[in-house]
Amino acid sequence: MKKRHKSSETAEGHEGKRLQEAFLSHLIPEDSLGQLFDMLPNVYFFVKDTEGRFMRMNQALLQAIGFRHEAEVLGFTDADFFSPFLAQGYREEDRWIASHNKVVRDKIWFVPNSKGVLVCYLCSKAPLHDRSGRVIGIAGVMRDARSAGAIIGPYEDLKPAVDYLNSHFNESITIESVAAMVHLSTSQFQRRFRALFQTSPIQYLLQLRIDSACQQLQRTDASLGSISMENGFYDQSAFCRQFQKRVGLTPRQYRTRFGKNARWTPGHE
Repeated sequence: MKKRHKSSETAEGHEGKRLQEAFLSHLIPEDSLGQLFDMLPNVYFFVKDTEGRFMRMNQALLQAIGFRHEAEVLGFTDADFFSPFLAQGYREEDRWIASHNKVVRDKIWFVPNSKGVLVCYLCSKAPLHDRSGRVIGIAGVMRDARSAGAIIGPYEDLKPAVDYLNSHFNESITIESVAAMVHLSTSQFQRRFRALFQTSPIQYLLQLRIDSACQQLQRTDASLGSISMENGFYDQSAFCRQFQKRVGLTPRQYRTRFGKNARWTPGHE
């Protein structure tokens, strides 16, 4: 490659930027480059405004969370589709990105699929700006962690334990036994788990149970006693206490507000 003088590179860089801006200014919204993501089956793309409302979602992500048409999600927020516990975490990160005008790369997030099963994704997000430079939203790209390769080495090391927690969360589980699955002491496992997921294994297990209970409260008419037992809470009163503590509503209030007979409106949080 030919070497260029530094001042020449700077001038050409400014010219390239000018050409880029001129080109992009001629694109109409319907021809946005975001449409390219509809052609990538293993990449999940979304755009939200600063209120957390979905403004764009590609077909791969729509199908992953149980929808067919983008119109079904436009104007809605994470709180309309996911449990309050998960939605709050997504929303807090979105707000941080918008307020700090920073990019977040390859962070591990768990997102429920259409059956309510948590799937591990690597997620990257960036702020979006208007022509005056003001942040008006965020864009995100997710990849299924199973196909992300070496970039998630630390996750792969704990994967057998995480998979076991995900599939047996409603059973009696000891952290010692789960740590042994990945050949770590309990303290080593807890440290590495917290470093990766920013929470303890016990809190993660409780999150799985609460999120599963949320899905059942939304989609079924099962009794509270049945839901508590099916999700590893062997005492209904303990289930109700933990649910209200983490979700901010009692199970009955949650079902009234988010159950299958409730009526949601776009933009609810």
